[in-house]
Amino acid sequence: MPALRPTHGRRCQERAPWALATPRLPPPGIAKRVLNCAALSSALAAGLVGHSAYAASETKERAISTDEVASWLDSSSENPSLADQGGKEEQLVPLPPPRHHGFVVESSIGALGQIGEMKHTSPVAPWFHLQVGYEPLRFLMVFAEGDLVLSNTSYAPPPPPQRTYALWGFGAGLRGTVKATERVGLYLQSSVGGAQVTNDVLALYGYEDADKLNLYLAAELGVEWYQISPHWALAVHGGVRDYIGTFKREFSDKPPLAWVSGLGLRYTF
Repeated sequence: MPALRPTHGRRCQERAPWALATPRLPPPGIAKRVLNCAALSSALAAGLVGHSAYAASETKERAISTDEVASWLDSSSENPSLADQGGKEEQLVPLPPPRHHGFVVESSIGALGQIGEMKHTSPVAPWFHLQVGYEPLRFLMVFAEGDLVLSNTSYAPPPPPQRTYALWGFGAGLRGTVKATERVGLYLQSSVGGAQVTNDVLALYGYEDADKLNLYLAAELGVEWYQISPHWALAVHGGVRDYIGTFKREFSDKPPLAWVSGLGLRYTF
């Protein structure tokens, strides 16, 4: 016997055609692009907001007014410099450093000329001088010296023909210095030592003892110019030497004198 079904009421409701259709979704590529654009826009907006907040937090530089500049100039003029106050020249120039005194090395180059009988035998010749000393006091120096002269017999009548010789010597002495100004000093020195000609060139002209070590006496006067550095000084000096036995000629009563002059450079340690 077939089963009975109820017949009252609506069996089913018919669905609308739009409800039965499957919803359409956008393509996946377009959705991804939309999401990327949204993220980029959010990042730019956040950056702009942050920059605006940082700029607003910065302290703006204050402009200086004309009154403030005038006030600063007035305060500066209340303490004028020494030059503006009309200070003396001695006050404006800085004090020089103190001059050193101690061990001294001095070298000179100059000329030696004969005054006695030797002036008829030898011309003016180059003179090289070296001096080493110690200053126990600022005005006193004890020193040792050595010198060399290169000369010839070009003034002597032949025969024999002219010949070249060297005169060397060494000695010791004392120097006294007086400062005329802060940068200039005057000194006087005297020394005693021995001198000798290298060979018997002068024996033919009557100087029998020239090639032997003989005594000499010397006196010099000089001017020193102290440099800005307390160690250095320039000097101009000249004097007379008495070569007692070296240039003493037989049968002549003229003193065997010679003059010297030179430019010197000294260094004080």
